[in-house]
Amino acid sequence: MSVKFLRVLATVGVLLVGATALAACNDSTTASAPIGTEAVTTTSMDASDSAEAESEASKEAESGASNASVSVPATSPDSSTKVPKNFPGGIPTPTGVKLSDKEKAYLAELKRKNVSFKGDSDNNIALTMGAYVCSQRAQKTDPTMIKAYMRAAIGPMSKSEADAGVRADKVIAAADEHLC
Repeated sequence: MSVKFLRVLATVGVLLVGATALAACNDSTTASAPIGTEAVTTTSMDASDSAEAESEASKEAESGASNASVSVPATSPDSSTKVPKNFPGGIPTPTGVKLSDKEKAYLAELKRKNVSFKGDSDNNIALTMGAYVCSQRAQKTDPTMIKAYMRAAIGPMSKSEADAGVRADKVIAAADEHLC
């Protein structure tokens, strides 16, 4: 009977130790309680400032909600805006601007070679790519660098890397022949 008693006593002892360990792990006061009584923030505000900020925020939210139902923000550029002469990015082509003969010939060559750019309804991307080629040629940039930039720009619109390379070659050739 003493062996049986010792086994039961050992089992009860192990269970008590396990239960005590689990109870100690479940104590959430040390894991999530803040240290001290100060608020855990990086800035502080007086009560009067806080009330003032809340009232301003609610006024802005109310006025924003009322304005949103009355008007929709403009989605097209203001036609009176002029592009500065030193604007980077090549040849700007806002709506209504006449194209030069070189630009027309360049765009015709791209069309003949079946090169188009997604979303380029006003030919702005095509003209910007051609202007990039011409500006880099004028700066005597390494042709490999020009082609690498063009492949990167055309890549997302291409079926494969090889297709991007072919299209980049066509854009560069058209720019060299007709635009530069």
